[in-house]
Amino acid sequence: MKAEIISTGNEVLTGAVNDTNSSWLSSMLLEAGITMVRITCVGDDVNAIADVLEQSSERVDIVLVTGGLGPTSDDVTAVAAALAAKDEIVMHQDALAGIKNYFKNKGWDMPGINKKQAELPSCAEIIENTTGTAPGFYIEIERALCVFMPGVPFEMKKMFKTGVKPLIEEYFGHKEKILSEKISVFGLPEAEVNLRLKGFTDNFPGIGLGFRAIFPLIEVKFFCAVDSRENCNSNGCMKKANDVIKDARNWIISKLGRYIVSSAGLSMEEEVGRLLLVKKATIAVAESCTGGLIADMLTNVPGSSHYFLFSGVTYSNDAKINILGVNKNTIIGNGAVHENTARQMAEGVKKISKATYGISTSGIAGPGGGNCEKPVGTVCIGIAGPDFSMAKRYSFSFTERYMNKKIFAVTALELLRRELKMA
Repeated sequence: MKAEIISTGNEVLTGAVNDTNSSWLSSMLLEAGITMVRITCVGDDVNAIADVLEQSSERVDIVLVTGGLGPTSDDVTAVAAALAAKDEIVMHQDALAGIKNYFKNKGWDMPGINKKQAELPSCAEIIENTTGTAPGFYIEIERALCVFMPGVPFEMKKMFKTGVKPLIEEYFGHKEKILSEKISVFGLPEAEVNLRLKGFTDNFPGIGLGFRAIFPLIEVKFFCAVDSRENCNSNGCMKKANDVIKDARNWIISKLGRYIVSSAGLSMEEEVGRLLLVKKATIAVAESCTGGLIADMLTNVPGSSHYFLFSGVTYSNDAKINILGVNKNTIIGNGAVHENTARQMAEGVKKISKATYGISTSGIAGPGGGNCEKPVGTVCIGIAGPDFSMAKRYSFSFTERYMNKKIFAVTALELLRRELKMA
């Protein structure tokens, strides 16, 4: 099956809002074994949206449309859908009831303007929106199943998972099952990962391979489609495919080695959390240049309360000395950005929290503040464990502040991950 995505809205077209919906939907379609052909962005223009819909529906099996289902005058996607389908707009009572229920459950009066959201093509089938007012819907245009979802990302994602994905599976049947796996990598640029995996297609001709940069990690994904019909299962198709996927995973691991964060595709913070749980260990963090980013990453993982104890953003030298117990002479003699300072920060946060491990960061995120000895991108990372403490200095070439903060944070977690693997 082939699919296209149409993202609507002047704010998306002009770049005022990033089109994260399309990238997310693309990844979901890939996991479902659906081939993405094209992503189109179009403004809030009825004729322009209708034209794109007509063109897309002649090329592919599925067209996913996001945006333009709101109550205001510039929300014109439903009218465009009716125009492309040569249909008329009517008031859908089921859709209107759903909108009324949304406001009722919130304890709010429904503004009259929201009735517009129930004005949809007469042939439309409604897809429930459990998190917002805009109902989704689907219609057939030419050869394609065209599905319309709200542009608000969390509404769209929930609707896709609970309504659209099951619809696609039912509509097209369960002809194929996609076997896919991910491996997360840190410490290599995407081009180098690609180079190290040269020859993958020759060794595994039936397996697709893709790369996704999630700065500063690289996600390697490999997948294959398997006939899921009963007669194929009886012939062992699924077992053969699983064996090939396993061989592909082992081959990739052999090529990327120590740069692999997780052979299960976990993020750095998820893998560190998993290892802390396995080791029954706890963590505390003292951050200067990263400003709490490490703590935010760790606590974004469900279940982090089992291992995360304490975080301190000790930005000033006084905070490092008075809260963490860093020796004043250490900072006077070496400066805040130094291995000795970072090591004592890690020791201090471990001591006051009674955690198994303490980690710390002190660096220069930029764009100013650097010098010849310690340029922008310099960071010192400390780690203190049950029977050791140490610190390392790293230099990165990024000049953008957030990129430096992000790679500082991930590098600190990588240092901890490696210690946990050896413990």
